[in-house]
Formats: sequence, structure tokens, C-alpha cells
Amino acid sequence: MASYQQKQYQLFREIEEKFKRGESPSTIVEPIQDYSQDNQICLTGVVFLSGRLQTLITKKIIEPLRKIDPEQYYYLPDSLHLTIQNVRTINNPPLFSDEDVKKVQNVFKKVIPKHQRFEFELKGLFELPTSLGICAYSDKSIKDLCFDLRDELTKTGVPDNKTYASKEIIFGNVTVSRYTTTPSPEFFKEINRMKDMEIGKLKVKTVSLITTNSVCHPKLTKFIQTFDLKV
Repeated sequence: MASYQQKQYQLFREIEEKFKRGESPSTIVEPIQDYSQDNQICLTGVVFLSGRLQTLITKKIIEPLRKIDPEQYYYLPDSLHLTIQNVRTINNPPLFSDEDVKKVQNVFKKVIPKHQRFEFELKGLFELPTSLGICAYSDKSIKDLCFDLRDELTKTGVPDNKTYASKEIIFGNVTVSRYTTTPSPEFFKEINRMKDMEIGKLKVKTVSLITTNSVCHPKLTKFIQTFDLKV
């Protein structure tokens, strides 16, 4: 594991521990009963997972957990994604206007094509108080891209409004489940068994600017534009 990835790993574990101690190192989605109907909307830039990764994650992680605790919300295969750059967190009414969307679209159009394609390694589970995700590790390409986007978004007057645990270390996270209630002890036992599971590599060739809800549900997701990274 490269040095930047080691820092990402340390940050994953640090965030988990802080939440367990009752601290709030980063913004998280509060639990609700029906995520599929959640009309709180965000504005964000994401990369969607390939069909192969969707199938692997559904088979290896989601299906075993659903059998143990079907009360939780589990992501639909087509909804599985990794956030590259948040702009506005979920809210009803949305925390952005049509004019904001146009400004963000122009920023993404200007910045993203300047950066090279890169990849994430999906490996191990990331436990938050209200959700479960997969850790995603990369080199500093993600930092360079995000910092460039954040600088331009701030200059344009639509800065990222999310709180992060670190200003220097950027990582990826693929959420697979959001909790409607406290999961069962058996659920957490299964998570411990899966804790270091390796899933595979996610190649980032494009970034899609979308508006969506907390679980990226298809009926509440609107594609604004998809931008290509440099080959």
C-alpha cells in the first residue's frame, strides 16, 4: 500500500473510532424509515460502478446482510456509486438554485478534462453510525482533482458545503446500506467477518454531475452532464 493510501487507511479507522466515541468528525446522513421516498435532494459529482462491480458487491455483501437483517435499506445495483465531489448536501428544499447548477456545470466542464483518469481499489468495510460502505483507496489523483474542483467552486460562489474529517486526505467510499433502525448483533458479526474483503478496482474515466437523494434512487436521480477525464 502506497504512502497516500496508508494515510487514507488511517483516516478511515480514525473516523470510525471518533464516531464510536460520540464525536462527529464529518457530515453523515441521518436515518429515516423510507430512503426510496426521501425527497431531500443533493447536488454532487459521482462515478457509477460497472456492472461487474455491482454484481460482486450485491452478491458478496448486500445479499448476505439482507438475509440477516432485511429491515435496513440496501442500495439498488444501478445506484452504487462513489462521490468524487459533493457540492450541496441533501435538503428539502434543495440548497441550490438552477443558476447554481449552471455555475457548477461550468466548473466541472473547465476542471475535469484537465485531469488524468485514475482508479480506486475497493477493499474493506467502512462503518458509520447510520450506514455501511466500502473503503476506496487511490493515489493523489483524487486529491488533485477535488482540490482543483473545490477551489473553482469557491471562486464561482458555490462552495462545497460538506464537513470533512481531514482537509488534506481525500478518500472514496461506496455506500451499500443505510440504516432504518439499529442493526441486529448478527448483522455486525457478519460485518466483522467481511471487514477486510477485497472487491476490485474501480476505474474513473468520467464524472457525472447529478441531483439525487440520499440513496441515489433512480426515480429521484437527474443527470445534468457527464464529463470525461483525460486519457
